[in-house]
Amino acid sequence: MADVLPECLIHKILSFLSFTEAAEMSILSKTWLQAWLTLPNLKFTVNHKNQNMKKMDNIMKRYRDGKIPIEKFELSDYSYSRRVFPLFDKWLDVALQNGVKDLVFGVPSYTSYPLPISKILAAKSLRELVLRGCNLTRVSLSSGVPNCHSLRKLSLSLVILDENMLQTLLNSCPFIVSFIFDKCYGLEKIELLNLQKIKSVLIWKARNQLVKIQAPTLEYLSYFTDPGESPMLDIIDAPKLVSLVYKVDQIPDTFVDANFQWSCHPRELILESTTETIACFMGLLMYMKSLSHSTSHESKPLHSQLKEVKAYKFNRGNRRWHLVELRSGKMAMSTLSERDKFCFSLDW
Repeated sequence: MADVLPECLIHKILSFLSFTEAAEMSILSKTWLQAWLTLPNLKFTVNHKNQNMKKMDNIMKRYRDGKIPIEKFELSDYSYSRRVFPLFDKWLDVALQNGVKDLVFGVPSYTSYPLPISKILAAKSLRELVLRGCNLTRVSLSSGVPNCHSLRKLSLSLVILDENMLQTLLNSCPFIVSFIFDKCYGLEKIELLNLQKIKSVLIWKARNQLVKIQAPTLEYLSYFTDPGESPMLDIIDAPKLVSLVYKVDQIPDTFVDANFQWSCHPRELILESTTETIACFMGLLMYMKSLSHSTSHESKPLHSQLKEVKAYKFNRGNRRWHLVELRSGKMAMSTLSERDKFCFSLDW
């Protein structure tokens, strides 16, 4: 019965297991053994004891010699040792040569491993690149960085880099549709400009970083800061923004100017913040809605009119959204917890 399933389905089943668990399943039959030997998704974790290094190296040699396609290669380093660097170079080479599409690479941010970013971006098959904890300030850009037109998702978490490296990466990947920038350090400005295809952006900014976004194709934006941090967000141009998830303690001045013109017009805004900030924002929405109803169409630009707004409060007990009455000032604060999560449905 174990041989009834096609190899592609067995690959799918094995992809939900750890590499060790998948290896144990190979004893079921020759079909399962062959499926395990050609598993397209590889996930390696190097620990401080350097266990299984020889086994992992033999696996990569087999994939290299047999030219076995690799769909996803995930490598995490917890070894705290420079001795593994030559193996990382060799394994990354094999993955890139074998047409890897999704590459996930994580190391401690203090490591001195020189990530071969130019070689990675030169891979024509690469569609997703996830980097965690890498120090890109150690990477030389003297030879330039090739364009990676195939890349669709770029994720940087706890990465150390400067503004020049960030712009170099973004310029070399002009067709990404998803970008994650999670608590990366070493730069004061995060500028997302001229990304031709970008649809989704998540930014969790580090301390005192200014974020500027000009993305005419952007539809989904998630923006987080640590408690007490100033948001320092400037959305210059995002006319297609559908959803904005906003976890901050303050509303930036650039959101609404003196004439109550918004820099963006999302249809959905999820706000997680302090009581004071949510109450202030509710009052602002109510005032903008009243302006829309009291001002003639001829005297007020169409894009500034907030025609309708609904507020939904997230109940952490049953984990559901509940429609609530829109209030402002003390009336709003009396119904709020110390920190709440609201979803506002906006009709412009």
